[in-house]
Amino acid sequence: MKLTDKRFWIFEALSLVCGELTFCIAAGIWFALSQVNWFSEWIIQCTILVCWALGAIFSWVTAKSAKNITFRTYIWTNCIYLALTIYNVCNGDASINGWYVMFCLGFAIVSLPAFALMTIIYAKTNQIINRITAIGLIMLTALPLVVINFMGSNLGIGKEDMIKDVANEVIGMVDNFKDKNGRLPIGLNEIGTPFEEINETYEYKDYIFYYEPRKDGFYWLTITFGPDENYCYNSKNKSWIWGCDSERVEMYKKYDIENDFGNETDR
Repeated sequence: MKLTDKRFWIFEALSLVCGELTFCIAAGIWFALSQVNWFSEWIIQCTILVCWALGAIFSWVTAKSAKNITFRTYIWTNCIYLALTIYNVCNGDASINGWYVMFCLGFAIVSLPAFALMTIIYAKTNQIINRITAIGLIMLTALPLVVINFMGSNLGIGKEDMIKDVANEVIGMVDNFKDKNGRLPIGLNEIGTPFEEINETYEYKDYIFYYEPRKDGFYWLTITFGPDENYCYNSKNKSWIWGCDSERVEMYKKYDIENDFGNETDR
């Protein structure tokens, strides 16, 4: 079939609705499992939408008839996401290759409701002669997904938000100590009783902190959940590095120190 077919654009709009449904399901499941809010992550959402959009294009172009077009779209969409996964595994961070593979399998599963929706709505639109009415049906189907997406993006909560709220309390304590004493605390336990020291790390509100003062009067504050998940704060530029392994945290600190040394040399 040809892309110049006027019915194609109705089908393409439907595929984008299916992409939005896939994203909403994936974001909802991931929030329930990890408390990480994906609804404000436009890169993830756009990636899923693009996969469905390209899947619709390829299935339409390669099909000789409209028979089983929705199933072919489902297959093509998953093939495109698989190709993206292979690219990430070959060129990305080796420590998270397992996550790429897991998300690829998860994508195929959470896409199934979207495939069912596409099959139902596509059959309905084929029965509608008026194209405007057909587009209206698709827009009506998309409306609740847009509402869910909007509500999700404004939740303002998630794992990173909760971590940042607790970390900001610790950052405020460290900064207050520095203002009162003219120096950074040697360790967080010097601030007071809220912190329990555990082998150079400190526990505060069920989070494990690693505090590292620097010679230049600034400090790093790392919240750790294990070797593969750390959240590091740099007080010098008040920046965060999120969800990285221990090796990447050390590279971040090394780069920051080398950058500071280079700036001083230039001056």
